[in-house]
Amino acid sequence: MSAWPITIADVLQARKRLRDVLPRTPLRRYAGLDEAVGYGIRVFVKHENHQPTQAFKARNALAALTVLTDEEKKRGVVAASRGNHGAGLAWAGQLLRIPVVVCVPVGNSPGKNEAIRGFGAELVEEGQDYDASVQVMERLVKERGLVPVHSTNNRHVIAGAGTLALEMIEQHPALDALVLPVGGGSQAVGALTVARAMRPGMLIFGVQAERAPAIHDSWHAGKPVQGATANTFADGLATRNTYELTFGPLREGLSGFVKVSEGAIADAIRLLLHATHNLAEGAGAAGLAGLMQLRDTLAGKSVGVCLSGGNIDLETLRKVLAREL
Repeated sequence: MSAWPITIADVLQARKRLRDVLPRTPLRRYAGLDEAVGYGIRVFVKHENHQPTQAFKARNALAALTVLTDEEKKRGVVAASRGNHGAGLAWAGQLLRIPVVVCVPVGNSPGKNEAIRGFGAELVEEGQDYDASVQVMERLVKERGLVPVHSTNNRHVIAGAGTLALEMIEQHPALDALVLPVGGGSQAVGALTVARAMRPGMLIFGVQAERAPAIHDSWHAGKPVQGATANTFADGLATRNTYELTFGPLREGLSGFVKVSEGAIADAIRLLLHATHNLAEGAGAAGLAGLMQLRDTLAGKSVGVCLSGGNIDLETLRKVLAREL
């Protein structure tokens, strides 16, 4: 068995630190979405796009920053991000008066960069993709003495993500399954931790983009396989590596793991907009795209998906609506 990075006690402690700042987000069912998915599946959507940063990573960031020592807070933190982790840290850092530096790749979403700066963080644009930005983060840790807050390889980040699934199970205890997007895996491993303690029979499936399949391919291979590229418009899924704290639990705990095309993600964004009148970014719609692929497996069940973020930029949204992706 894999070493598990957190326990249900860690998730419960994270919730205590978060609950006065982050109200519970809605879990909603939509007749139009049930009809579109079909197969007798009852779809429940967790609206993490209603967080202060429009993404679930506000949970992760606040959980991580609220355990820092006074000395660490004074030094400040640094992270690599494609947007939502960085915005979450910037928001939490502003709230707690902790200096934040966020490393993003060159050509990152202008809207997400603007959000990070808007919450008062220093933005460093360097590297070709997320994994290159991680190397920039590691360099700044050495050069400036900043405290690293990795978007995945951090126990408190994963515990913060676990509060999401904890809410879902409390809001609808009869959920049979969750279908969750996987970028680094914090959301899925958080959910697996909660399910092991509270709903051992619950099925949890992971979803990655076909154009950023490193963890998916590694999961099926049974060992880490580095991805050559992560060129997907779903930037929250755009990673090329597995991660130490999440890969083992994903291998051990997931009921299945699927890849979805760029077109399928775009279809899911349009469906969510039509059925729920909520805007999803690519990663935020990936769970629904994965559910569409898993309909045979999940027929007749109550299934939770997470609209994990709504930070899609205008040009990408235009292409999605014009069916250019």
